[in-house]
Amino acid sequence: METIKGLRGPDYRVHIEWGAIRQFARSLYSTLPAWLDDPRAVVPPTFLVMAGYHWGYILERAPEGSALAAIDCLGTTDGEQSFEFFGPPPRVGDVLTASTEVADHFFKTGRAGGRLEFFVMRTEFRDAAGRLVARWMPTSIRPERRDGAGGEAAGGPKHRPWLHRGEARNQLDAVRSALGPLSIGDGPGPVDLPALTLTDMIRYQCASGEDSPGHHDTLAARAHGMADFISVGMHHAGVLGAYAAHWLSPGNVRFFRARFLTTVWPGDALTCQGRITGFGESGEGPTVELALDCLRGGEPVVRASAVFLRPEGT
Repeated sequence: METIKGLRGPDYRVHIEWGAIRQFARSLYSTLPAWLDDPRAVVPPTFLVMAGYHWGYILERAPEGSALAAIDCLGTTDGEQSFEFFGPPPRVGDVLTASTEVADHFFKTGRAGGRLEFFVMRTEFRDAAGRLVARWMPTSIRPERRDGAGGEAAGGPKHRPWLHRGEARNQLDAVRSALGPLSIGDGPGPVDLPALTLTDMIRYQCASGEDSPGHHDTLAARAHGMADFISVGMHHAGVLGAYAAHWLSPGNVRFFRARFLTTVWPGDALTCQGRITGFGESGEGPTVELALDCLRGGEPVVRASAVFLRPEGT
C-alpha cells in the first residue's frame, strides 16, 4: 500500500475572534471573565479544534483536488486529540496561518480483536512572523468491522432532558484560581455537570463547527447503526480543558491531550475531576502536570492530561 504519511493540504488563515471565544467558553459551562470580559482574551485549551471546521478543513472534510481528498477515511471515529502551545496561547486579534498534513498512518490489533486503522493528522499554526505558536493533532480510528449499533454496550440513550428557561450553564465557575503552595494530588475538586440536553450538544456544535448530523439527528444516527444521536467527544474534552484553565489560568496552558473512551448520550450527567501528578521545568519556568477525567457514574468517558505553567504564588 502506498504510504499517505506526509501528504499535505493547502494552507489557510485563522482569525482569532473574541465572539468565537465567548461562544466557545459558554458552550463549556463557563462564564470566566478572562474569556468573556477581556477583549484580548486568549483561546481556551481546545479552541483551535474549530479552525478546521470554520476556517479550513480536516481529514474527513478535505478540500477538493488536494492530496488529502484522495485518502479513504470513511467510517473513522475520533480516538484522541492534542493541543500544544509554544508560548502563550493565541489571543483575540491574532491571524494565524495553518497547514495540515498526515503525521502518521498505521494499523494495529484492537483489544477486542480485529484490525484498527489509525490516521494521525498534524496542523501547525504560525504567526505573521512565521513563528510556530500552536500544534493540533487529532487521531482518527477506523475499525475493520463494527459490531452492530454498539450503543447499547455504552449504556444507550436515556430519557432526554430538556433545557428549562433560566437553568444555569456556568458550572465551571465554581472552580477557583489556585492559591498558595501546590502539592502532588492537589486539584480543584469535582464539578458536577447537568444532564446533557440536545441544546447543550448543539450549542457546542455551533461553537466548534462540528455539525455532523449524527450528533443531533436521530434519523441520521440510526442510519449509521446507532440507537440515537450521540454527543461530540470534544465537547467533554473541552470542558476538562476549561476546568483546568479555571484553576491554573487560561494563559498558562501549554499542552492538553484527551482520549475518548466510550459514547456519551443525551441525558448523561457527567463529572469533571483532576489532580496534580507532577511538576516540571520549561524554558518559560516551572510547570504543573495534571491528570483529568470526565466521569459518568464514576467511570471515565474522557481521560486527559495537561501541562500548565505554574501560577505565580503557588
